[in-house]
Amino acid sequence: MRILFANIFVSFTGDTIIRKLKSLGHDVVEQTYYTPEDLYHDEKIENMIQKDLKARVYDCVFTVNIWPPVARVCHKAGIPYVAWSYDSPQNLAEDTDLSYDTNFLYIFDSAEVKAYNSRGIDRVFHMPLATDCDTWDAVSTGGESYDISLLGTLYESTLPSLLNGMDDYHQGYIRAIVAAQQKIYGYFLVDDLLTDELMEKLNGQFEKTAKAMGVKYEKVSTRQMAYSIGSYLTYLDRLTLLRIFGGRFDTHLFSSKIKEETKPLLKDITIHGWADYHTGMPRAFKASRINLNPSLRIIRSGISLRCLDIMGCGGFLLSSYQPELAEYFVPDEEVVLYDSYEDAVDKAAFYLEHEDIRAQIAANGYNKVRNEFSYEKQLGRILESVSF
Repeated sequence: MRILFANIFVSFTGDTIIRKLKSLGHDVVEQTYYTPEDLYHDEKIENMIQKDLKARVYDCVFTVNIWPPVARVCHKAGIPYVAWSYDSPQNLAEDTDLSYDTNFLYIFDSAEVKAYNSRGIDRVFHMPLATDCDTWDAVSTGGESYDISLLGTLYESTLPSLLNGMDDYHQGYIRAIVAAQQKIYGYFLVDDLLTDELMEKLNGQFEKTAKAMGVKYEKVSTRQMAYSIGSYLTYLDRLTLLRIFGGRFDTHLFSSKIKEETKPLLKDITIHGWADYHTGMPRAFKASRINLNPSLRIIRSGISLRCLDIMGCGGFLLSSYQPELAEYFVPDEEVVLYDSYEDAVDKAAFYLEHEDIRAQIAANGYNKVRNEFSYEKQLGRILESVSF
């Protein structure tokens, strides 16, 4: 199969996907474009892709994440468009251009796929992500050793500013949603509570506040509100766990852009700064006896790339409960899941004290992802379905 791989933005997985597609015998032509400011309409990038499609015959166009302008160009040209997302949810406020019969759009979160399908969009499919064990096998720890580490951002959220635009009643209601969701893992109840009626009332208040401040009003969608709440919950999860763990264990954080006001709250944590995906990340995963994963709360069910890469590096994964982690992996044999802060601390203490059990779980997780979550397997499954 001759594939035009369109680089629309800088991604962690792009180079690996290209390399693996070639190893599977496909003829891959890589073209780098740019990230459009408007995710839905960019005539310049559409013209560039149209020109490339006319210059050579391709069997499909492949991108990391879903890009409506690419879908539109492929539909006009009658060429299959394949997208495999490692972001969830997709940063798409509209469903425009997602229903073309030329689309083969893959998302790693099955709950998000079901949400698209429920809106009549049947060209969005489920495909878990992958990890490249062969590449990670060649990386050494550099002699470092940590008991517990967390690699990732602490997340910033627009929720505090949105709360400032609400009356006292609705502030209390949203805070109650946050408090309830904070105690629940595996189900995003925010989706049920952000009703159309509530969002209409909130937007009325946002508009009133914006006028009083003399600033431009922009309507907040349900998806945007859900993401704001989800990212705020993730911030609370990660900050709370780090503070608890820092007081009990040798705990390390690999992150960037930590606010100055947050740093005093992490005084018991060793902060390393950002770890490069291809070098620093695998070293950190390999050097850590326990890799902590408080999942991004807006990922309703799926297995994040971080989880697969931790296991692909042979690391021990201690993750917040995610339905698909429990579906694809055997809890307490291939991965360890927690459902509360207290549960996370208790399990971390146990596995730090029982090295043989911890090492066996890490080895089992590694074997599972090597056998079932390789790029070769996942890409093969994707391209087997592509026909038009």
